[in-house]
Amino acid sequence: MPANFTKEERDILLEKFYKEGYILLKKFGYKKLKIVDIASSVGIGTGTFYHFFKSKDAFIIWLIKKRKYETREQFLALSKEYPTGIPMEVFEQFLFDTISYNNIYRCLTQDDYNILQKKYGLLDNRNEKIEETATFMMRKLATTKSINDFLLFSEAYTIIIIGTSDLNKLNPELTDTAVKQLIHSVCQFLY
Repeated sequence: MPANFTKEERDILLEKFYKEGYILLKKFGYKKLKIVDIASSVGIGTGTFYHFFKSKDAFIIWLIKKRKYETREQFLALSKEYPTGIPMEVFEQFLFDTISYNNIYRCLTQDDYNILQKKYGLLDNRNEKIEETATFMMRKLATTKSINDFLLFSEAYTIIIIGTSDLNKLNPELTDTAVKQLIHSVCQFLY
C-alpha cells in the first residue's frame, strides 16, 4: 500500500531522517545499521522507508550530500553577512562548527567510509573541483593570499577532519581546544 504524505509531512519526515541519521550511524556504524532502525527512529514502518530511499546506502549518501549542501549554504550566508570578506576568527568558528556537527567521519569507521568511497566515489570529483572551490572561497574571505595557499590549507584541514574522526575516548573539552588550535593554525595559511 503506497504511503501518501503531504509535502509538509514529507518535509517533516526528511528532517527527522536527517536529524536521526547521523545519530544512528554513530550508534550502530555502517555495517550494523538496519533499515528497521532508521524507519523506527522517525516513526514509520520499514516498508515506508523505501518511499524515501532505495537502500541504506542511498540514505547515507543522501545524508552526506545534504550536509555538504547545508555547509555551502552556511558559508554563503556568512559571505553575505561579511560582504568585504569573512574575517579569520569567523571563518575559524565556521570550520570548527562544520567539523563538530554531523561530520560523517565521526559516524563511520575508516573501513566503512572506504567501502562507501569504493562503491559510490564519494571523493572522486574532489580534485576536479578543488581549484573552482578555492577560487570561489578565496573571493569570500578577507585575505589576499593565493590559490596555492588555499590548496595547502585545504589539505591541512582535510587532515584535521580525518584526524578528529574518532574522539570518543578523549576528553571532549580538551579535544575541542586542540581542534580549535589546529584550525587556527591552518587558517593562518589563508590570512
